[in-house]
Amino acid sequence: MAITIRPMTTKERLHKLVDELSEAEADETLRFATARHEGGNVDQWGDLNAFGNALTGDALRRLDEEERAEFGQTIAEAREHENPR
Repeated sequence: MAITIRPMTTKERLHKLVDELSEAEADETLRFATARHEGGNVDQWGDLNAFGNALTGDALRRLDEEERAEFGQTIAEAREHENPR
């Protein structure tokens, strides 16, 4: 009886690779795959959306500090005082 060996599917190759990963490699791979699966903008440097959001938040906080130092309040606070809800 002849045995036919078929090529491994991508999922089969992935399962084999996962079994050979260290715990640290598995953790990093899982975070990467989960973020990609959930629609994140992730590459080998990490979650680019989270990185961009953190940078934007830092920049906006610095701008608020500068506005308060120069004008005593932020532009948003000045507008709120002019047009209270």
